[in-house]
Amino acid sequence: MRKIGVALVGCGGIGKIHAASLKTSPYAELKVACDLEASRARAIAEEYGFERYTTNFDEVLKASDVEVVVVAVPPKYHAGLSIRALEAGKHVFCEKPMATNLKDAKEMLVKAEKAGVKLGIDYQNRYLPSHSKLKEIVDSGALGELVQVRTRVAYPILESLPSDAPMLGWLFNPDVAGGGVLMDIGTHWTDLARWLAGRDYAGIYALIGHFDPRIPDEVEDTATILARMEGDMQAIIDVSWAVKASMWLIEIYGTKGTAMANLPQGVLVYDKEKQDWVNVEMPPWEEPHAKLLNLFLKSVAEDKEPPVSGEDGYKSLEAVIAAYKSAEKAAEIKLPL
Repeated sequence: MRKIGVALVGCGGIGKIHAASLKTSPYAELKVACDLEASRARAIAEEYGFERYTTNFDEVLKASDVEVVVVAVPPKYHAGLSIRALEAGKHVFCEKPMATNLKDAKEMLVKAEKAGVKLGIDYQNRYLPSHSKLKEIVDSGALGELVQVRTRVAYPILESLPSDAPMLGWLFNPDVAGGGVLMDIGTHWTDLARWLAGRDYAGIYALIGHFDPRIPDEVEDTATILARMEGDMQAIIDVSWAVKASMWLIEIYGTKGTAMANLPQGVLVYDKEKQDWVNVEMPPWEEPHAKLLNLFLKSVAEDKEPPVSGEDGYKSLEAVIAAYKSAEKAAEIKLPL
């Protein structure tokens, strides 16, 4: 098994998750922890075993023992740091969303292609066991021709994060975050719906709103996307920071059956013969960030397509950008943009 030198850029909350994931990967050699704050970089390096730390990103780019750069900084800086790393010939694993606009996202794709390196995006929710099982069921053809995918997630952000969480310093600033709940959570679920359906978006209609007075009204805290997908299949995606309690529901309806995930019962499939709902055995639990990051490193080691590619990240972001355009114009936005 080929070992791969990795640098982590960004040592805040999500950076710690990536550091823990890297430590478990048999492919990873933890070379450099990088952050603008030396104390944070040093703390991550000491806790997770990076060989050294730095506050200078140029040192990461020049390091001959670094093949992969993991970008774990606020969204505004994803594209800029990723592009510089790609230009330096580094493979890049970037936090979501890959950029805050499509121009920068496209440039990331172009730079990766030109340099002949891998670009992966951190949509780890694909690797939650219930979601992996749903994908397996869909791909088996058991549900027949897909009719509709529905996803619903409430993440009461101010109740879920500690009051001193670093990301609360920028999460509600659209100049840094790129938007509100659509950019934060919505991109996960536009990716998930597209992946589960196995087809691209053809049109987007969206409603966005603001309901929690504690959240600055510069960003939306609730959104609903109604989407047409290729083949006229439908998708409904609901996301909210304001709703205080909801199961992370995913429902997939086909011409032959229905499957639902993230209920208290796990994954349920409707059995037409039994005319009843049946529990499906789940795959074993694996921490999804760690699984995805390990699969990305494996793709680098074996020179294969990343499990969640830059193109996947672009398509997810494109749907969210279209949702903002739709909400502004109160009209359907056709894709691709």
